[in-house]
Amino acid sequence: MTEELRGTVRKIIFSSDDGRFCVFLLEDKESRKIMTAAYRGPAPYVGQPVLLRGCWERHPRFGMQFKCSSLENVKPEESEEIKQFLASGLIEGIGPSMAGKIVDRFGRKTMGVFEKHIDDLRKVPGIGKKTLEKIKNSYEQIREEQSLIMFLQSLGISERFASDIHKKYGDETEEVLTHDPYRMVRDIPGLGFQEVDRIALARGIAPDDSDRVVHGIEYMISRALMQGHACAPETSVFRNASLTLEVTEDIVAAAGKEAIDSEYIPSVLWEEKRYLYLPSLYEAETESARRIRAMMDASPLGSSKLAVEKFERENHLTLAEKQKEAVQKALESGVLVITGGPGTGKTTLVQAIIAAARQFELKVRLMAPTGRAAKRLSLSSGVEADTIHKALEAELHDSGRTFFNRNESDPLKEDLVIVDEASMMDISLFYHLLCALKEGARLILVGDIDQLPPVGPGSPLKDLIEWGEVPVVRLEHIFRQKEGSGIIDNAARIREGELCYPDEQGEFSIYYASSEMDAFGAVMNLCRQLDYGSEKKKMSMQVLSPMYRGTCGVDHLNHAIQELVHGHPLEGGAHFLPGDKVMQKRNDYEKGVYNGDLGIVWAVDKNKIFVRFDGREVVYEGEDRNSIQLAYAATVHKSQGSEYDTVILVLLPTQSIMLKRNLIYTGVTRARKRTILISTEDAIARAVSRQDTASRYSLFLPLLKGEAKE
Repeated sequence: MTEELRGTVRKIIFSSDDGRFCVFLLEDKESRKIMTAAYRGPAPYVGQPVLLRGCWERHPRFGMQFKCSSLENVKPEESEEIKQFLASGLIEGIGPSMAGKIVDRFGRKTMGVFEKHIDDLRKVPGIGKKTLEKIKNSYEQIREEQSLIMFLQSLGISERFASDIHKKYGDETEEVLTHDPYRMVRDIPGLGFQEVDRIALARGIAPDDSDRVVHGIEYMISRALMQGHACAPETSVFRNASLTLEVTEDIVAAAGKEAIDSEYIPSVLWEEKRYLYLPSLYEAETESARRIRAMMDASPLGSSKLAVEKFERENHLTLAEKQKEAVQKALESGVLVITGGPGTGKTTLVQAIIAAARQFELKVRLMAPTGRAAKRLSLSSGVEADTIHKALEAELHDSGRTFFNRNESDPLKEDLVIVDEASMMDISLFYHLLCALKEGARLILVGDIDQLPPVGPGSPLKDLIEWGEVPVVRLEHIFRQKEGSGIIDNAARIREGELCYPDEQGEFSIYYASSEMDAFGAVMNLCRQLDYGSEKKKMSMQVLSPMYRGTCGVDHLNHAIQELVHGHPLEGGAHFLPGDKVMQKRNDYEKGVYNGDLGIVWAVDKNKIFVRFDGREVVYEGEDRNSIQLAYAATVHKSQGSEYDTVILVLLPTQSIMLKRNLIYTGVTRARKRTILISTEDAIARAVSRQDTASRYSLFLPLLKGEAKE
């Protein structure tokens, strides 16, 4: 049963760094009792009168709490409430002392003075002309934002968007909300169609309004992108939009056809079906296909024989025939794909290609999708490597969109670009890479297509291989038999759909768990035994799990390992402490840290977190603190592109939705020296037998083949 509590926030006990959860003390307005409340959202400020809706529940560790389903800011009414509100520091020019003077002068009429007779504040000792102007400007902004916050909260929309909306539109906010609300979908980062649609309907937009319907169609296409699709069939988009918008399919089809005919919504015909795109993905797929076909006409440079002989002589090795063939093709082709599993000689081959390129005085640029993959590539090749985003000089615009400064108008200067871990590239990033290549530049993509597909839309590496026109070198012979051979042998078994087994050297071991709690205990015991908290092991070891939720999910494991590392219980959750291993969650071009980068917290104060990434210090404050998360445990997806000496991989029947061959293969191959698999016989059998057969809607391959019609 839903209850209501009204009172004043007295103390913030805990506020998560990502702004998704808080615990605070509330003084109940009627009883004056202090109560504990928990809310899944940003913390209110101390002194703020609030109305809470929710129910009481007993927390196993912290006792009775009021679990809020909603939190609304309300205007203060009592003198003490008003004093706390004014003393919160929210209004510029008013501190605790001045708040007391104002309330002493006006009492319960104080807020009325602020609303209608704010110049009367000059009657309060200490408030002169300059201070009054400061208070007036600050309060006016707060009043407008508070009004907007209350309106958004009445629609179930987070107050965190109110400031962004007000900042973006200023005096035009009311006009936008009433007459052009859907522009907020593209203007306000994080504010999605559903939230904007609630605002629009509340402001009187008709359910069958064509602008609403077209934006609803775009929303359904964007939903498909979240599942890895680059486009979506017209029929399913219209059907799903009809259900979501609660209007007939005829209304959706009429608005959709008009938007398609006017090319507002791009589309492509293939096999007598029409597929709908968002403009950016339409450009990415169609232009990538054009550019790749154009690159196929590259002129051969010459023979690689002398370069190969010199490379073999200087490195005291003999290249396999497949590797020599790849070096020659690198000099002959505009585009080349090199694919193979761990231990098949990809690193040696890249070194040989670089040597051959230098024979022909080609400038070479090395890249990888993640920071750790780029660092590994740099160490193995002896040539500096960057993330693709850094190489293309990406920056984030205020709209929340990424802009790449390296493009057709200012391309890269290198003649040969080599991209490692290319299976991680989605079609959008692949397109921007192609745009940044200068005319006549050659591209070599190195990757393992048996790993997980890209997180983003499309699978360009897989499509290029399937096309059959781009030269592909498949490395299958395993060279690294000594180092990590148990890992490599089992990776080969998994790739073929066979069960994996422990090896005699202990490089690959399996702990068969009887339950999820047993598996959790095994992880914690291993972390103790292997001294995971030590400076030496912290970065060379990694716990992996497919999911965030559950006893053996990433979130719970991170909290438990953090307590183990620091040697004492930690209340609340996502606190960061000195020595914590953390991961960057998104690309930050200004700070020079990228999604998946790992670092160590070296200092924390009230407002700042200091993190070292490979010896470089990065400071997080304010909203930036939401950009990092604990990384003692990570998902298999987040680990892609990284390698560690030791990996503890948890795969359990309760994670059945994620148990697929490419996931266990990716997790196992993250280790260089030792993989410890914590699982059950059933979970392993299910994972290796289930291929990821979910096809992605992408027309990059049909466009390459010339089968799709724009």
